[in-house]
Amino acid sequence: MSYSRRLKKSWLFLVRLQREMGYDDAMGMAAQIAFYMMLGLFPFMIFLLSLLGTFPLGESLQPLILEALSEQMPIEAARDVTDTVMNLLPHYHEGLLGLGLLISLWGASMAVGALITTINRAYNIRPRRNIATQKVLSILLTLGLSGLWLAAMTIILVGPSVTQNIFEFMGIASETNTFWTSIRLPMAFVLNLLALSTLYYFAPEARQKFRWIMPGALTSTILWMLASSAFRVFLRNFGAYNKTYGGLAAVIILMIWLWISGLVFLLGAEINSLMKRDHDHEADRRVRPLR
Repeated sequence: MSYSRRLKKSWLFLVRLQREMGYDDAMGMAAQIAFYMMLGLFPFMIFLLSLLGTFPLGESLQPLILEALSEQMPIEAARDVTDTVMNLLPHYHEGLLGLGLLISLWGASMAVGALITTINRAYNIRPRRNIATQKVLSILLTLGLSGLWLAAMTIILVGPSVTQNIFEFMGIASETNTFWTSIRLPMAFVLNLLALSTLYYFAPEARQKFRWIMPGALTSTILWMLASSAFRVFLRNFGAYNKTYGGLAAVIILMIWLWISGLVFLLGAEINSLMKRDHDHEADRRVRPLR
């Protein structure tokens, strides 16, 4: 295929993508995702930290994991989430831990359920799962993503003290420039890519190969990390939400960041949906009998 033909094909794909985003009301669906993610964020964090607290040295890692949120979201929003979760967490430990975990898991699964519904809409799929099946799937995905995130964060936070001497001996780290500092951003990228790939593969009610979801997952991961960084820069230099919203500024910032995140996640789903449709269309043309 010639360069001009590839360029034209890419341009037509972008035009179709823009039309699909408008047809599916991606901005409205992103607002829906942001609302449910806002409801599920605090139960999700409480569930993660309560689960982590059941392991040895888990409680000592809880503040470190909350501090790591500032690398993923705006600092003002991360500070508000951290203060709220740390104030609520002792009440969960005072009561029945098992019941508190179940309640937190149920609340956290609401956000994942909203993602499943909107991704199905991006695929133009009429949901066939019943309410119970969808809830079980959202809980399982919540558990899987929680385990993935916890494992990665624990490795990032505990790994330096365990392996620093080994890396210094190998000559790939020093006392001032640690190996873990060098791979922190790539590891966050791989973690987000794996989490989105898992979500895009299991969420839609569509038969698809794992390789079909990689373009959307890769695009969403890159755009999400860039958008989060750009939003933090904007808030640091131009944002004046305190003058408009006062004490609610942190909540408004968090909602805007969740809306941006939801829009980027839907963009990846739309990319995967279009590529799957193109693949199915080409397959139909190849097997179409001659007349």
